Amino acid sequence: MLNTVILLSSGATVTYAHHSIIQGKREGALYGSVATILLAIIFTGLTLINILFPHVYHLTYLTLSYIYSYKTILAKQIDCSVKHFYTTKRAFSSNVTKRLYTTNVDVKEANLSPYWVTGFADAESTFSLKVSKSSTTRSGWNVVPEFQITLHSRDLLLLRKIHSFFGIGIVGERNTRDQVYYSVQSARDIAKVIIPHFDKYPLITKKRADYLLFKQAINIILQGQARSSIQGINSIINIKGSMNKGLSDKLKNHFPTSLPVLRPEVSNLSIPDPNWLAGFVDGEGYFYVKSLKNKNYLTGFSVSLAFSISQHARDEGLLTTFIDYLGCGRIEKASTRPDGVNLVISRFSDIKDKIIPFFQTYSLQGIKHMDNLDFVKVANIIETKGHLTEEGINKINSLKSGMNRCRVINGEKV
Repeated sequence: MLNTVILLSSGATVTYAHHSIIQGKREGALYGSVATILLAIIFTGLTLINILFPHVYHLTYLTLSYIYSYKTILAKQIDCSVKHFYTTKRAFSSNVTKRLYTTNVDVKEANLSPYWVTGFADAESTFSLKVSKSSTTRSGWNVVPEFQITLHSRDLLLLRKIHSFFGIGIVGERNTRDQVYYSVQSARDIAKVIIPHFDKYPLITKKRADYLLFKQAINIILQGQARSSIQGINSIINIKGSMNKGLSDKLKNHFPTSLPVLRPEVSNLSIPDPNWLAGFVDGEGYFYVKSLKNKNYLTGFSVSLAFSISQHARDEGLLTTFIDYLGCGRIEKASTRPDGVNLVISRFSDIKDKIIPFFQTYSLQGIKHMDNLDFVKVANIIETKGHLTEEGINKINSLKSGMNRCRVINGEKV
């Protein structure tokens, strides 16, 4: 009876481990696999004792059946759990608690324009090189390249679309920061999928310089030079020194003679496709409604609409390109960021005749699509003079209260 209970319990634990792996729950997979192994050891030990007695030979049959039935699935669960643990440990920092999706995705699920993907990457992605000491390489260093997009957890669905579009990488979650992100760290996958995409559909912002340097580093990594020679790792360090924020103080101390390579110049900005702009707006755009108390109106409120795109001051030229492309707007200094500038479009005729029709044709894909829909509803109220009535003002304020950071999804404000 005892062995039967153990046998049934092990069936439950191995099933728990199996479903935990399917759902991306690392801890559940590990605990379920370990519990199954322990139950197997106990079961086998008791059976070896029992076979000393002739009248319990049937338990030997159960033991052999158990081992035959479960040895394959246990081996697979243990192997998957161990690989999953080390892959996740390497891929994420310590505050990441969950890996949501693996590389087993169907590319056909995603219905994204490749230009939209590039536009969104221009706004939200990073190309980076993670350099750390290693005792297993000849150079003494290990390099992990990474293409990453980090978003608020409310845009998890959008990351799943991007994940499906590329068909590689993983989607992870940082519970402590309400963040989710898509990450590709395999140099071979990057060379096979990521680089061909951005070569065919080029980035146009200053981020393109980081990409071109990143591409150089990938070639060095795939040739094995970064792991096999000091010259190789020095080449990586020189490239990294010109990317993003440059070298950390720790790396500067280890490589005091490093000379950052010349950073590529990015000029002649031009929007290659309207879907690129839609993707960029999904990352950096903002639709908002201004409802201010004003005694000059019978309702006591004045209402206006505005669409904006924020950038660092060094990318002011990009905003100028947007103005030329859309045929409207102005550039303003950001009041909350001394190094920031905003493209602002607030004239109602421009919003009605240019902005709204543009995003009706080239739809947004993330949570900002919902903000745009509310934005359009308010525009319709204003167009019919509804904002001059108390009922209209109440409806506008209701829509405004659910836009942007005030939006509630699944009972939680995002």
